[in-house]
Amino acid sequence: MSSDAVSPAMRANVARSVLRKNLRVKPGERVIVEAWSHTLPWAVTFAEEARKMGAQTIVPYEDEEAFWNLVDLGKEAVLGKAAAHEFAALGKTDVYIHMWGPGDRIRLFGLPEARRDKIFAFNQSWYAAAQKAGVRGARLEIGRPYPTLAKAYGADPEKWLDDLVRATLVDPGSLARAGAPIERALARGKRLRIRDDSGTDLTLGLLHRPVRSEYGRLSPADLKRPFGSLFTLPTGAVSVALDERVADGTLVSNRTDYFEDGRATGGVFHFRGGKLTEHEFERGGELFERDYGRGGKGRDQPGQFRIGLNPELHDTPQLEDRELGALMVSVGANRFYGGKNASPFFGWLINAGATVEVDGKVVPIGR
Repeated sequence: MSSDAVSPAMRANVARSVLRKNLRVKPGERVIVEAWSHTLPWAVTFAEEARKMGAQTIVPYEDEEAFWNLVDLGKEAVLGKAAAHEFAALGKTDVYIHMWGPGDRIRLFGLPEARRDKIFAFNQSWYAAAQKAGVRGARLEIGRPYPTLAKAYGADPEKWLDDLVRATLVDPGSLARAGAPIERALARGKRLRIRDDSGTDLTLGLLHRPVRSEYGRLSPADLKRPFGSLFTLPTGAVSVALDERVADGTLVSNRTDYFEDGRATGGVFHFRGGKLTEHEFERGGELFERDYGRGGKGRDQPGQFRIGLNPELHDTPQLEDRELGALMVSVGANRFYGGKNASPFFGWLINAGATVEVDGKVVPIGR
C-alpha cells in the first residue's frame, strides 16, 4: 500500500515522534533515511523533520521496478555487493532509518534461497560497519504493507497501515513503565505458567537468564550486540530465553502466525517432559512444517517466551507478538536471546489474554 494513503500531517507527526522520542536526534547529527518507491513520501517527511531539528540528512533511493529488472537479469551479485561509498557514508552516520525494501516480499521469498542470499550478501558487513560507527537506527514497519503481502495475509491494507501508525506513536516511556514489573518477575522466577479457559495450561522453566526489553529505544547494551544497531517500530515487548529442559502442557493459539510469505491460524502445541510432542494448525500448517522438518536437534525444545505491551496493535502482521497481552512461546533457536539452543528452526504460537504466573504469582500485564 502506498504511504500516500496517510495524510502529510500524520506522516509529519509520526516522523517527529520517532526522531524525538525514539531516536532522540540532536542538532548537528547526521541522519540517513533509506527510501524505496513505496516509502518515498515517508522518507521525504522524515528528512524534512530531521532538518527542522537541525540534523544533516541524506536520502538514498532504491526504485522497485529497477531492482526487479536487475533480479530478472540475474544480477543478484551486483545487488549484494557491499558498496564502498555507501559504507563510507555509514561510517559518518549517527542515525539510520530503514523502512523495508523491496516492497514485494512475496516475490522476494518466491526466489530460491541461494538467490536471496546473494541479493543480501552485504547484510552482515552492513551491520558490522553500523556497529563500529555507533549508529543507532530504527526499522519502521510502516514500510511493510504492500498489495501482494496484504493479499497473502488476508489483511485490509488500510487498517494494517493505520494500526502501524498509531502503534508507532506509543510513547517508549509508557512501554518501559509497563514492562518493568514483568522484567523483574521473569529475571527472578523459576517456573512460568500460562492458563486460560480455552485449553491453555502450560508450565515452562526459567533460569535467571538476561531479560530482553524492547521499548523503542536503544540502550548501550543493545548497541554492543550483533545486529543491534536497528530496533523495530512499533514495538513493545519483554522476552527471555526459556529453560530448554522444562515444558509440560498445552498452548492454544488465538492469534495468527505471520510468516514472510503467508499465515497460519488455529495452532496448538502439546509439550511433555521438555519436548514438543504434538502440534497442529487449522490453516497454514505447511508454513510451520517446511522449516520444522529440517530443524534438526533442538527443534522441539522450548525456546523463548515473550509478553507484548503495545496497546495499539491487534493481530497485526509481523507484530503479533507485540500486542498488549500477547504471550509468545517459541520452540527451537534461542541463542540470540541468551539460551543454548542452536537449532536453525524458530517456530512459535501466540495466545493473547491468558493469565501468566511466575512461581505462583500473577504477573501484571496491564491489559
